[in-house]
Amino acid sequence: MRPERSALRSLLAANRVDALLVTKRENVRYVTGFTGSTGFLLLTPSGGYFITDSRYATQSELEVADYRVEIIHSGEQLIDRVARLVKKRDVGRLGYEPGDLTVGLYQRLKRGLAPTRLHGVSKKGVETLRIVKQEGEIEALTKAVHRAEQAFRAIRRKLKPGAEERSIAVAMEQVMRRRGAARAAFDLIVASGERGALPHGIAAGRRMKQRDLVVVDFGAECDGYYSDMTRTVYLGKRLTGVKRKIYETVQRAQEAAMARVRPGVAFREIDRAARDTIRKAGFGDYFGHGTGHGIGLEVHEPPYVGPNSEETVRRGMVFTVEPGIYLPGVGGVRIEDMVFVTADGCRPLTTLPREWQG
Repeated sequence: MRPERSALRSLLAANRVDALLVTKRENVRYVTGFTGSTGFLLLTPSGGYFITDSRYATQSELEVADYRVEIIHSGEQLIDRVARLVKKRDVGRLGYEPGDLTVGLYQRLKRGLAPTRLHGVSKKGVETLRIVKQEGEIEALTKAVHRAEQAFRAIRRKLKPGAEERSIAVAMEQVMRRRGAARAAFDLIVASGERGALPHGIAAGRRMKQRDLVVVDFGAECDGYYSDMTRTVYLGKRLTGVKRKIYETVQRAQEAAMARVRPGVAFREIDRAARDTIRKAGFGDYFGHGTGHGIGLEVHEPPYVGPNSEETVRRGMVFTVEPGIYLPGVGGVRIEDMVFVTADGCRPLTTLPREWQG
């Protein structure tokens, strides 16, 4: 699942740098295959150096095949070894990841590198390669989806009056781990009744009641890749009134957005399809977040499906489609699926039913 060397060289050329310091953990993993928590990559046109500490000497030897491994020992910092290597290679212009490198590390690097110039790589970094998924990544994402869906199916019958939100979340994560996930993708959201109006209502001690809408936002992990999906369940026999209206509106909004997904379409158009559906139903003020986001080594990563997005859809992307309506004092509805962009549309990776009965 690692990118081609030519694509990495193109990053250097696009940013007009002689080398690129990759510090973001997910980007380091994507390029090198290293799964540990501490490591920098100094990427050069001919390859580069992976720098880590002695705790990961054996692990890096097993996982990092395409780069020279530099092991630091007690008393030395990763950034100091980076500075030494940059000077050794006589790098004139060094790129770095401004969204990840701390001010302290930046200042330390700058002091140790003069006259090397530092250049922040923001819009043309490793994330631009991660945005289109490779076959192995799709396999991992699909497995992450299945692990999460198995957990939802296992707890679905437990969603009933008297059930505690927090207990449901714990039970779901236990199923995910039994199915092979190292972790849940995030703090699972189980928000019932009026708490469903909180888009990120982390599971609490509230006990569910008859005729509650229950928003369950969940995801699992597989080989470092994550899933993210949401289902809303009604605890009653007949969904009526405003609760039925917002549920059906969100269903239509998601269908409208997914129908717009195909290569070449602007993400803001997908967002507009969902947002216009909700606005025309009279609930425009109660849909405050974006319609979706990319997902992979991070739960939230580019691309972003929102009204201000400047990106367009490309074949091979994976992102969520998740409109919602959140009425204070009443509750909320969100339906979220992950889609994979094909040559002429999209294919959902998620398979759970989207009806309120679950």
